[in-house]
Amino acid sequence: MENLERALNTNTLAVPAISLSAGIYGSTFTGNGIVCGFVLILVAIAIYIAILYCCKDPIKAYKFRLFHYLWLSLAFIGTGIIFAEIHKPDILSGNNLRAEYVYGTVTDIIEKASGDVITLDVHKIKWQSGDVEEFRNLRISVKCVGTDAACSVGDNIKFPTTITTIRDNPNSFSSGYKRVMNSKGFYYTCNVYGRNIHIEKHVLSLMSVSRKIRDNLEICIENTRLSKETQNFLITVLLGDRSYLDPSTRETFADAGVAHVLALSGMHMGIIGGVFLFILFPFNFAGRYKTRYILAAIMLWIYAFITGMAPSTIRACIMVSFAAIAIVLERKRYVFNSLFAATFIILLFSPFTLFDIGFQLSFICVASLAAFASHVNPFGPKNNPILYRIASLFSATLVATFGSWVVTTYYFKSFPLAFIPANIILLPILPLYISLAIINFLLVQCGIDMSSLNWILDSTFEKLKTFLEWIGNGNAIHLEISYGTLILWITGLVLIGLFFNLRRWRPLLFTGIALIIISISIIPLQADRISDNSFIITNNYRQVAINVKKGNGEQMLLMDKGKISDTRIGLSRIIAIDCNLPKTITPCKCDYLVIAGGYKGNIADICETFNPSLIVIHPSVRRKRENSYMIEIMNLGIECHSIRQNNPLKVTI
Repeated sequence: MENLERALNTNTLAVPAISLSAGIYGSTFTGNGIVCGFVLILVAIAIYIAILYCCKDPIKAYKFRLFHYLWLSLAFIGTGIIFAEIHKPDILSGNNLRAEYVYGTVTDIIEKASGDVITLDVHKIKWQSGDVEEFRNLRISVKCVGTDAACSVGDNIKFPTTITTIRDNPNSFSSGYKRVMNSKGFYYTCNVYGRNIHIEKHVLSLMSVSRKIRDNLEICIENTRLSKETQNFLITVLLGDRSYLDPSTRETFADAGVAHVLALSGMHMGIIGGVFLFILFPFNFAGRYKTRYILAAIMLWIYAFITGMAPSTIRACIMVSFAAIAIVLERKRYVFNSLFAATFIILLFSPFTLFDIGFQLSFICVASLAAFASHVNPFGPKNNPILYRIASLFSATLVATFGSWVVTTYYFKSFPLAFIPANIILLPILPLYISLAIINFLLVQCGIDMSSLNWILDSTFEKLKTFLEWIGNGNAIHLEISYGTLILWITGLVLIGLFFNLRRWRPLLFTGIALIIISISIIPLQADRISDNSFIITNNYRQVAINVKKGNGEQMLLMDKGKISDTRIGLSRIIAIDCNLPKTITPCKCDYLVIAGGYKGNIADICETFNPSLIVIHPSVRRKRENSYMIEIMNLGIECHSIRQNNPLKVTI
């Protein structure tokens, strides 16, 4: 109990941060969050008054001291529920909703070759029925079809469109897109043509200033003599704009288990912060080392502002700010208290950031490093400082991956086996590489173009990419992690962390290890796996296309247009007919008969020829003909599936 009290006194923001998170998470299960939140706050006030009344005697006050954490927890749980209810996303009634005009403010623009993607905070929608509906918290992902956005961040715009609910791709076995988008606050999407976007008002906001600065810096990087691939990589890792990176490079980093390098995180902020401290090193000669840390923290906040203020960068900046304040005040620095402070501040202003995958991974990685890194390192910082720093690179990689791999696998359904060697090679090189890139960028701005430095940056990136392609090729395994497994794993980590950092009580260690072993053991028992040769007859309008599950990936089979195609997938025989029946054809039996738009005959003839178990009507068949086909099929007593009406046909084995 004394160790717990000491830990809570040291990490004063632990209880508020954890309680606020619990309240936000609990808000998803409460019917009326505002009422529940206020009830909890009133209960907390009542407990506080009762403690004050019972603790007039100093001895009783000492005995009841830990009860103060009870009312404090209830108060912040209630606060979390109320804040989550206030920021709760608005829900639209229906799936495909046609709007005469959608009115909103542009908060972000992602530039893509296929068309820009706008993040829009919707103010109101005028439906085609004439009704006007206003919204408080509605965010929509707007895809500009084959064109640029024709607007800027901060602009108030309007456009006609059809709003649809975000769903996983029905033509693929992989899932998670909906979950990832929902975690970022996106529940709806729509398509719009650039010419249909009308700018109502240009607004100069802080984020528009940030975007403009970032665009100018991207142009400066593109004006260097580096190769295009190197430029795109540097724009991604320095400015956080992943739209420049081609899909093949992203896939290469993901397969090797180093995709976190491409997302701005605490690691990047640490590297940039180290560069700032190096630049400000002359302050030490003047005896102004405190000023040096304060200026570095301010510069880091400016950098976070320019890169878009992602939750992971805000978390890093808050932790750095607390560390700088501790140095100035000459107080001891506590990593966990800084982490809880950053979590509390972020969730207070943006409660649903709790469900953001980037925020979760960032928190777990930092918490794992703080809890386990020093215990895993075989060398001491005082006895062997050089070996300690070298070993820290490896221990940090192992600890961060060990803590976060279950979360990553839960969301993305795959686990790269090559993550350890890939991270061990890449992470020590990355700080030096980014530092050289910044030096090269500054020299170019001063009119100095060093071809040797350009060659080093280009060749290093090319060799790193080749290494990642080699080590990540075929080394990712597909895993289905349940929510229960995720909870067991995190609970086990927390218990082991408490053992190492709070109290060396063996039951904590044994229970934590047991939970981790159980969580790993039940992974093979989870039955949501999709076997090879499962397939999907997709809703491709141009021709009959079948997506087949093969190992960790999928293979697309395209049936010939204007012909009769016959294929076998496992034990299933599939025939696709996209033409009239020839005069001479050998009758046969098939499991699935796909009727495409090229067939103009009647159902009885092809049923007599192919004797199908199930008939699939492809969306290339006109609606009027499809309706008549369905009546014929029903009269024949054969099972029928319309892709247009019932979505793609998914057959799992």
